[in-house]
Amino acid sequence: MENTIKKATIFTTVLISILTAGDTLQVDLENSQIKWIGRKVTGEHAGTLNLSEGWVVMEKNTVLVGKFVFDMASITNTDIESPEWKQKLEDHLKTQDFFHTDSFPHAILAIKGRQLVVVDNSNKSEQVLAELTIKGITHEIKFPYDLTKSQNNFTAEGSLDIDRTLYNIQYNSGKFFEDLGDKLIYDDFTVEFKVQTKIK
Repeated sequence: MENTIKKATIFTTVLISILTAGDTLQVDLENSQIKWIGRKVTGEHAGTLNLSEGWVVMEKNTVLVGKFVFDMASITNTDIESPEWKQKLEDHLKTQDFFHTDSFPHAILAIKGRQLVVVDNSNKSEQVLAELTIKGITHEIKFPYDLTKSQNNFTAEGSLDIDRTLYNIQYNSGKFFEDLGDKLIYDDFTVEFKVQTKIK
């Protein structure tokens, strides 16, 4: 009986150590930055987007899993000088033509793992394997990132291109409309990120 109890105790201890092997870190929302760039035939526009919450599970210097929730209603433009046209673009991005924020206030990036990529014979890089949900539609996505560690926190930086048409954002897309001329908007938009965890 005593041996059985000891074995059960050892098993429980090992199980707990496995489950808590990763360190869950909260994202520092105030010191994280999300930028976007959208391109069209006549030029491009850029802006920012806020995170409403986020966390990652780290093991040493490796991201295991994580979740980032984006506040789509916070989308802003940063390159248009005219307040009127700036507001017009921001309002349009929140409509059904684009992100339909009244019905889909959040986009979600769920990190599922990582993948090592061989750059050349001597160098390897790491990329995130994730699922991105926009307007209730989910697709797998992967992208590289650079991770740096200070004494008390981590910072991840990188960029990724997203095909908006995969998420039912078809407005002025050449895939769905002909003869758009200078009204054509390219399907891919870029997200640049600098995400920092809270100091422990």
